[in-house]
Amino acid sequence: MSVRTHPMTLSGTLADPAVLINSQAYFRLTYTPEDHNCAPEGSEHEVREAVLPCALADPEAAADLAELHSGAPLTVSGYLALPDTYTSDLRLVVHTAVVEPATQRDPGAPRPALHLVRTEAH
Repeated sequence: MSVRTHPMTLSGTLADPAVLINSQAYFRLTYTPEDHNCAPEGSEHEVREAVLPCALADPEAAADLAELHSGAPLTVSGYLALPDTYTSDLRLVVHTAVVEPATQRDPGAPRPALHLVRTEAH
């Protein structure tokens, strides 16, 4: 059994098209920190972009998600399933996925940033 975080909402873009397996959509959400200066304290390495593996079990929503192309702006809500063993993977278990309206954007402009929003107080 994996450890769960509190419910959260993330905004980013679809890294590649979702894959359907047994009516579940497996996909990766790409996000970029807003300030582009996210070096952990004491580290010289910057995090400019991260990709988070996600799973969506709702069959209808999963089928809709599988029709999207890479780069589609997406907001998802769910919780992180944290690894409980060294063979487990970190993933976002998605309950809802909302495709953001397509906007005309300069290809050189930064991608949407990750926004962690606490949806319930614990």
